[in-house]
Amino acid sequence: MEHPAIMQTMRTGYPEIDYLEHERYRNANYKAEDYPVEDYFGSEIQAGDKYIMTDSGHVVLEENIRDYLQETLGAVFYEAK
Repeated sequence: MEHPAIMQTMRTGYPEIDYLEHERYRNANYKAEDYPVEDYFGSEIQAGDKYIMTDSGHVVLEENIRDYLQETLGAVFYEAK
């Protein structure tokens, strides 16, 4: 017995879908009305600033994400030469 989805893919090929399109649309069009005043490092969040909210409830400005990853996860950043 053949699976219908496999048979369709064999006939028509893989779909031309950008799987991140929904995420890009949501991020570009979602404006938080009530946003936090400060992030994890105490930086003030202004209207129009992009920030990340973690599962643990930490708020981090996009420009501070590298510092946050280093401090909380012990991340080490490298540059290829």
